[in-house]
Amino acid sequence: MPKILIVDDAPTVLNIEEYILTQEKFQVDKADNAMAALDKIRNQQYDLGIFDVNMPGKSGIELTEEARQLPYGKNMKILILTTVTDSEMRDRAKKAGANGWILEPFEEEDLVKAVKQILGVS
Repeated sequence: MPKILIVDDAPTVLNIEEYILTQEKFQVDKADNAMAALDKIRNQQYDLGIFDVNMPGKSGIELTEEARQLPYGKNMKILILTTVTDSEMRDRAKKAGANGWILEPFEEEDLVKAVKQILGVS
């Protein structure tokens, strides 16, 4: 089963995502900031990263750029999670290497659909 790294500075969002994704039988690992996420990506392979845009320290877009420079991050799929609907932000995320985008607040079905679509699983 695919392994997913979820990164968000909001504990409630992390717990909701973890619950939804483990119900779908995905393996889930969590990080509450970009630096902790980078440490995890340096040491293990993930099929997908779900990165919040607005986090203290480094944004999800900066995390995406740095993850793409790591051996285990080069081929990882990345889904950006944000409340921002700005097309310029979406373009920056895409340029950084993100594969998709989902808006908060999200419905459970929308998250599952986006994850499955990006991973190519049914």
